[in-house]
Amino acid sequence: MPVKKLDLDLIPQLKTQEVRAKRKVLARMLEGSWTALLKGRGMEFAGFRKYTGSDDASKIDWGASLRANETLIREYEEYKNVNVLFLLDVSNTMLFSSQRKLKAEYAAEVVFNLAVSILDNGDSVGYALFTDHIVAKSMPSIGKQAIYGLASSLENPKNYGGEKDLKAVVTAVDVMLKQKALIIIVSDFIGMQDGWERYIRMLSEKFDLIGIMLRDPRDKAFPDIGSQILVEDPFSDERIFIDVKDYKPLFEEAVREEELYIKGVFEAAKAGLVSVSTDNPDILRPLIDYFKRRSAIIRA
Repeated sequence: MPVKKLDLDLIPQLKTQEVRAKRKVLARMLEGSWTALLKGRGMEFAGFRKYTGSDDASKIDWGASLRANETLIREYEEYKNVNVLFLLDVSNTMLFSSQRKLKAEYAAEVVFNLAVSILDNGDSVGYALFTDHIVAKSMPSIGKQAIYGLASSLENPKNYGGEKDLKAVVTAVDVMLKQKALIIIVSDFIGMQDGWERYIRMLSEKFDLIGIMLRDPRDKAFPDIGSQILVEDPFSDERIFIDVKDYKPLFEEAVREEELYIKGVFEAAKAGLVSVSTDNPDILRPLIDYFKRRSAIIRA
C-alpha cells in the first residue's frame, strides 16, 4: 500500500511560534526527566587504578585486587549527553485516517518536534523508519543537518507502506547502534507479528526504551451509525462488511484489552509508554504530560 503523497511540510514548524513555545516546555521537561535517569546513571566502566587512602573503600574491586595482588578500585566515566534513536513504524497500518492527517503524518510531526526539543536540550538524535526492514536511517548526531535529514526522510512518500516485522528491525538496530542510547519506538502496534513482545524486551535490556502508541479514533471504536461498514485488511486487501450494531461493543472491548496488554508488555520490560490519539490537535501535549509525570516520580 505505497502512499503517493504526504501532507507534510516540517521545516516551517521550526518557526511556528505556538509550536516553538511548546517545544521549549518539552525541552525543560526532558532536562528534568530522562536526563536525570540517563545522564545521572549513565556511567561506563573505564578501568582500574590503585587504591589510595583518600578513596572510598566501597569502590574496591576485591576480585581484581586478588588477581593483581594489589588493592584496585573501579573507575567510571559519566555520559555527558543522551543519544536518542527514533524507531518509526511506516507500515501499511499507519497509512490510515478518519481525521485530517494519516497516522503516519501525525506520527511524523510528533517525531520531528520531539527530535527538535531533544536537540535543543543538547542531546543527539538519530532515526530508523521501518516496515519489515529499515527503509531510512541515520545515526544519532547533533546540529542542523540532523534536523534537515530527519525532515527529508519523513517527507519522502517512497519511505511509506509495506509489511511490519519488529524482529528484523531490532536485529538491525542491534548492529547499527553500539553506544548507550534511549530508543523511542512510535507505532500503532497493530498487526504485530507473533512474539513481538520478545523484541521489546530485547531492546529494553540493552537500551532505555519509551514507546509511543499512536492510534486513530477509528482504531478504537466503530462510528455511531446503525448500518454496515466496509473494513479492509491493510496487508492482504481482504474486505468484509461489518454490522456496526452487532460488533461495535465486541470490537471496543477487544481494543481495550489489547491496549492494556501492550501497556503491560512495556511495564514488564521496565519501559515507558505514551498513548497518543490523532484527534488531539495538540501533538506535543501528551508527551509534555508524560515527561512531567516522569520528572515528578524522579523527584519523589
